[in-house]
Amino acid sequence: MRDVPGDAADPSFRTHHVMRAVRSDRPQIATMLAEAFREDPLSRWIYRDHPARLRWVRADFRLRLAQHGADHLTFTTDDFAGAAVWAAPNEWKGHPTGQFRTLAALVRVARNHERIGAIQRELDRRHPAVPHLYLALLGVREDRRHEGIGGALLAPTLIEADDRALPCYVEAGSADAAAFYTTLGFDLHGEVRLPGAPTVYLMWREPQR
Repeated sequence: MRDVPGDAADPSFRTHHVMRAVRSDRPQIATMLAEAFREDPLSRWIYRDHPARLRWVRADFRLRLAQHGADHLTFTTDDFAGAAVWAAPNEWKGHPTGQFRTLAALVRVARNHERIGAIQRELDRRHPAVPHLYLALLGVREDRRHEGIGGALLAPTLIEADDRALPCYVEAGSADAAAFYTTLGFDLHGEVRLPGAPTVYLMWREPQR
């Protein structure tokens, strides 16, 4: 499924070729996301600086891509410079098969189970109950940032959200990420602060008329 709805007048669609990801794209997207999140504060807090951190993160991203794959809301560019992974309304925890695979793989992909569990429990507790589109992941290669790729990747789903009058939700792992989302109509919905962990900013976007 490579078709992407969009507004031809939107500059992001003219500058970057955004396409809907397919299953065969997942390994390459997971590798790109692992590199994109190499210096992510939350990732570093969870996995610390263990030599296997990049391998663990890449495996985790492959699982998350599978977890949300059935929604067909994962987008990338033709050169795999970035990717956005969305979940459909009421599917933010992923589909049953994906949930099982994710839980079963935790022992294999990380040793810091306590930190993963602590942050995930708090994020789950704070997750909005109102039906919405959930941005599970957004990453852009470090050498391709500040080119508008992130906004271009999000544009198809934000347009769909507005057309369907659906809100959107994302958990931003840094102040810079939160500031980026505010440029797209998101507002700060709350913060998650765990001892020693970086702040996670909970961002909510009402549909734009």
